Amino acid sequence: MSFINFSGVFTVYEGTKLIESGAYGFADKNFRIKNNKNFCYGTASGTKGFTAVSILTLAAENKLNLDDCVKKLLNAKAEKYGPLDWLSEEVTVRSLLNHTSGVPDYFDEDYVEDFEEALCGNANYHYEKPEDFFPLIENMWKKQEAPYSSAGTFKYSNGGFVLLAAVAETVSGMSFPSFVKQHVFTKFNMNSTGFYRLDETPPEGIVCATGYQQNGRSNIYGVPVIGGGDGGAFTTLADMAQFWNNLDPDLNPESTLSPLVEKAWSPCVEGDDGLYGLGFWLRKENPNIVFLEGFDPGLQFFSFYNRVTKRSLTICLNDEQSNCREVFEKYFEQVQ
Repeated sequence: MSFINFSGVFTVYEGTKLIESGAYGFADKNFRIKNNKNFCYGTASGTKGFTAVSILTLAAENKLNLDDCVKKLLNAKAEKYGPLDWLSEEVTVRSLLNHTSGVPDYFDEDYVEDFEEALCGNANYHYEKPEDFFPLIENMWKKQEAPYSSAGTFKYSNGGFVLLAAVAETVSGMSFPSFVKQHVFTKFNMNSTGFYRLDETPPEGIVCATGYQQNGRSNIYGVPVIGGGDGGAFTTLADMAQFWNNLDPDLNPESTLSPLVEKAWSPCVEGDDGLYGLGFWLRKENPNIVFLEGFDPGLQFFSFYNRVTKRSLTICLNDEQSNCREVFEKYFEQVQ
């Protein structure tokens, strides 16, 4: 079957067994390189699932508690992060994970219209580390008439997951990309997944597809130069199958992480796109389907996992002039 309005790749897996796959359109339009299911694609906010697992790993190792005060944790590195006057002491790790902290989103569409505006005039290559985004979060905090008025209710916040990356760095003593690589990607056999800079050649054997915006231009100036806690990791379809397989508590009952994953995969609040746990979405119609999704200029990412059937569907779109509708209509039923 061919799709005429889709540019990207998709797969259906049962566990780590490939059931269906497809690749359409171009990974690089300049050199006419076609999309390939073995290439790496941006996950945008799908990265939040990796961030959540990183934090849960630290909790499983008793290095933090989900109800710890985030400001207190970060004050251990006051020389690095500053006084953080804008950060409420009521904000906990748990409230960041489920978007109920009230921490402002540095890219709040109620206040800014596009990513470049959110960067306050700075180039995207100035944003590499969690603390680079703190002034943006503070700036959005100042714009709000009633800061933290949304605390206790769901309000999606990229800023909250930037803070979680800083927490991971503070508690572990490692850079966030290094920690996630060691404790999530390597541990889960996600050997092609990583935080790859847009202005560098990726490691040997890694091919990262380019994302193309609605205006036809690539997205290299439309997203941070390297991903972080809130988004931007690159992954392959096979690696996502490994992620779900190695995370599923039913398949990994001896893992110290599994009880925390059960909490992460249990609905805490109702969000804009379904129910929400701790870093993971759940289908409102069927909470046994856990999923991650992400939208950035030039790309869309979806990965669904059914805890009962052990089937997953991952879709990576890399051209906003196309859409995922045909793929969803054809293959989503296979994970229901």
